[in-house]
Amino acid sequence: MSKKMVATLLARAHGIRSLGSACMNMVMVAAGSADAYQEFGLHCWDMAAAKLIVEEAGGVVLDMNGGPIDIMKRRVLCASTPELAKQIAGLVKYIEYEKD
Repeated sequence: MSKKMVATLLARAHGIRSLGSACMNMVMVAAGSADAYQEFGLHCWDMAAAKLIVEEAGGVVLDMNGGPIDIMKRRVLCASTPELAKQIAGLVKYIEYEKD
């Protein structure tokens, strides 16, 4: 993530936390311990199980452009509500990675 994207998100966020594990970060959203999580460059196995957990908890897992996720595209936007996901998607420029 570029410094400009970090600055854009920080201006609107209370803080940023990352545990070093995409799955754990997404499960924090499902548990209500975090409002959102976004990541570039991860692999399908990093998010497949957590996607189900987040959705079962009432959260949303989308592509960075705000559309349906393709876990093979190596990017994810996970949020506690669809409204928050749309706000974040409007702020973040996404990076294209080679598919898994």
